[in-house]
Amino acid sequence: MPVKRGIAVWISGFLTFMAALGSFGTVLNLIDETKGPSFIFRPYLLGDLIGSLVGDLTVENYLWIFLTATFIFLGLTCVIAYRKLPPDPEIVKMFVRVGGNLAAFKKAQEATAMELAESIENNRKTSRELFKKVDTNLEDAKKETLAVMEKQEKTMQKVHKDMVSTVETKVGETRGEMLGALKKQEATIREVGHLSKQGASTLMEQRAELEDVRISLEKIEEKIMPPQPRLKSQDNPEEIKGIGPRLGEELRAIGITNVGELIVADPALIDEKTRVSRDMAERLQATAQLRMIPSVDENDAEMLVDAGVTSMRELADQDLAQLGRKISEIAKTYIEEGKISKDENPTIEEVSSWIRMARY
Repeated sequence: MPVKRGIAVWISGFLTFMAALGSFGTVLNLIDETKGPSFIFRPYLLGDLIGSLVGDLTVENYLWIFLTATFIFLGLTCVIAYRKLPPDPEIVKMFVRVGGNLAAFKKAQEATAMELAESIENNRKTSRELFKKVDTNLEDAKKETLAVMEKQEKTMQKVHKDMVSTVETKVGETRGEMLGALKKQEATIREVGHLSKQGASTLMEQRAELEDVRISLEKIEEKIMPPQPRLKSQDNPEEIKGIGPRLGEELRAIGITNVGELIVADPALIDEKTRVSRDMAERLQATAQLRMIPSVDENDAEMLVDAGVTSMRELADQDLAQLGRKISEIAKTYIEEGKISKDENPTIEEVSSWIRMARY
């Protein structure tokens, strides 16, 4: 079928070309001044045939004949070339198979999309529940930490008042005794004013001894007074080692204005809103909480954090021997790195006082 169609198109195109060529020839004769429209024209090949049928014709008549023939053959060529062929059965079958495969693929794609949507929705629900649970745990931890801090603060205040009262009572009694002794000494001095220089020097020695006793009492008073924490909840965040002015401004921008608010803040929020990471935020919180324990300074808090102690409760639950060994090893490293001197190496008594103070 395609071969026959090609032959027909070729023949029709050839006839169109010949008719166009004849039109061109008649136009040349038409514009020739020696001939003109009324010139009797007899074209090659077709001239004798047309002349025998209709007689001699002018150039103008042949021009219209050839133009008409050109358009007729051109239209015939277009009709033959662009006429729709009947569909090939094999091609139809192939399209049917492709359509079936496309439909099956579409159904599979829709099923996959539905499964994917269900999976995404399930993941959203799971994530939402997980975040809700994490928020609840964080809120409980904040409340528990605040309760522990309030309890510790009340305990420290009570201990402080009791010890101050006891010290004041003891010092008052001692001072009363000393004043009584001094009065007696003055009376004795007045009575024995007539004694020799040797007696006077003896009295001076006794006065010096009494002054030594007074100084000793003052030292005892200082030792009896309970130690105060190096860091308080109302202090500025910059009091913590590692927090400079710029980070302090960033913390205030998110509502953290003092040490107490830093301790109970969410580390994830600090990680999101400031330059520090979550691990660094948790380390700063642990350092701040440990420095609120009396007798624990910056270096002590850092060594405790390196030893794995990050809160007052963990410090209160520590075994003295195990914690002492850990602190000793960490202190050796600090001394080698130049962070602390040998004199600043914590003793076992100091470690014991940390644990004892954390339990109040």
